[in-house]
This record gives sequence, C-alpha cells and structure tokens, in this order.
Amino acid sequence: MSALRWLSLMGLLVAGWQYPVSGFGQGAGLGSLEELTALLQRIDPYRPSHAAAGTVHVFGSTSMDAMAHGWANGFRQFHPQAQVIINGRGAEATLDVLKKQPTAVGMISRPVTEEELAELRQAGWKNPTAFVVAREALGVFVHASNPVASISGEQLRAVFTMDGPKEGLTWSIMGASGPWADRPIHVISRVENSGTQQFLADFVFQSSELRPGMSAHVSNAEVLEVVAKDPLAIAICGVRSQGKGVKRLQLVAGGRVVPSDDHAILTGQYPLTRPLTLVIDLGQQGPDALAAREFVKYALGQSGQAEAVLVGFFPVDLPLLRAEMQKLGAPSLH
Repeated sequence: MSALRWLSLMGLLVAGWQYPVSGFGQGAGLGSLEELTALLQRIDPYRPSHAAAGTVHVFGSTSMDAMAHGWANGFRQFHPQAQVIINGRGAEATLDVLKKQPTAVGMISRPVTEEELAELRQAGWKNPTAFVVAREALGVFVHASNPVASISGEQLRAVFTMDGPKEGLTWSIMGASGPWADRPIHVISRVENSGTQQFLADFVFQSSELRPGMSAHVSNAEVLEVVAKDPLAIAICGVRSQGKGVKRLQLVAGGRVVPSDDHAILTGQYPLTRPLTLVIDLGQQGPDALAAREFVKYALGQSGQAEAVLVGFFPVDLPLLRAEMQKLGAPSLH
C-alpha cells in the first residue's frame, strides 16, 4: 500500500470511519491518529539513490517478518530488477548468518550492542551498522477471564524473573483475592533466541534471571493461542498482537496507570517499548550490497514507515530518523 493511500485512510479514520489496520484506530483517540498522520507526512518519500539490480537477502526476527514483506513489495516497485528473499529465523540466529553473508540484511527486534558490531568486524565485516527502523510496544497478556486488571514494574519483575518466589508463584502476588489468590501463575514465553526474550533479559530486567516459561513459542500468535486456552497463563507480546480469549493488562508506573494507547507510546510515556533494527555492512560493494543499502533507505522513508504502522508497529521518532538517514548519506528530512 502506498504512503499516499495510507494517509488517505488516516484521514478517513479521523473523520470517524472505521478501517481495521492491525489494531490501529481501535480505541485510539482522534489526537493519536492525527499525531500519526502528522508524523508520517513529515517524513520524506523514498527517492532511490541508485537503480538496484542485486538480491537482498533478509534474515532474522520473526516479529519483523510481516513488515519486511511489506517493504519488499514496495521496494520492488522502485527496483523491478532486484530480488528480495526474506527468511525469518529468530533474532539471535541472525548474527551467525550475517557473519557468513556480509551483503545480507539482518532483522533484530531489539537494540544491537557495540559488542555485537565488534563481533561482526572480527568476522570480516568492514563497517557493520545498525539502523532503528521501527518501534514496538510490548504488553502483558492474560486470559480474558482473569480478574487482574493491571501490573506494576515490581510485579512484572516478580512474575517474569527469578527475583520473585522460586516456587509457589500464585496470583496473590498480582493482588488477586478469593479463589484466584492461591491459583498458580503459568508463565508462557517466546523461545530463548527470540528478540523479545533477549530484550527482556538484557534491557528490561538486566541482571535478573528470566523465569523459565511453562512453554516457549516462536511467534506472538502461538503464545496468545496458549494464553487463550489457559486461564492461569500470562505472557509478554507485542501490544498489537491479537487473539480471541485474551486481554492486555494496564501498566502501572510511578503509582499511576500508563494508558497503552497510541499517544502514550508516540510521546514516550509508555515504559515497555523496544526498537526494531536492521543491520548491514556499509563497507561492502557490489550489486547485492547496493541493493541492501537501498532496502534500508526504503524502510526509513515515508512508505516504509507507513508499512510499519500498517502491521502494528510505531514509526521512528523524527530526530532519530534524521540520524539514521544521515548514516546512509541520505538527504536530511525537512
């Protein structure tokens, strides 16, 4: 879908029409929709620097797979001679693949560390560079019948890390009373090598050991299928993940409930947000490397950022987007 058509849809939403876009607009205030529209309108349209005719090999995060396919469809409209091959295999396996294929594009659904970039340099990369291309807000999901409505940072750590009770974890720790108080909590998680788990371990809970899940799954959809069948389950997934029979808890920070709406996320008030990144080697030459750079540039342009919104993510804030475009040597935003 083109950015212009997306902006038209945003206009219809503001006018009161209903159009399902991966959860956006459902329960969001008019101000939030206007904020999204204004932000997208300020991003420069993608303008190719070169005609790409190589093959873009994209590996990595399954969370970013749908967004990458949307980018690929738009990218081919500008570069019909180029091929885009996407292989979602999990964020952590991506680095091992990239070491052997320096002209590829890596999708990693969390921050990329300097240590990881150094590791790629040791493997022969000339100028490994990470680009933040979208943002995802994470939410805490439980079964629809669960009486708990919110979760604080302290409760989040107690439930999802071993800082809480080692055994006998029950819903009383979440403030549940009556028959729910003594019922066990069933933690459901993403697989260990997913970007979600690594983000939680390294950037949210840091030195705390993650609590092992009763089961671990490749995708958010699989996680929510389990939560929908288990009244005692709890899991962390993308805010825009959807599933019947589940509900999302409100987050409590600083003694107040932080709304999990578009405005709070766009303005940085929502505390559980992660960057989604692409990694390429800017030092590589040849058709495939050139196509990879153009692919990243497309993702950072207006159509690419609109595609991120369409699949349920959030665009990059403008100051960071300017900085990322400058890394590519692209013109500054207005």
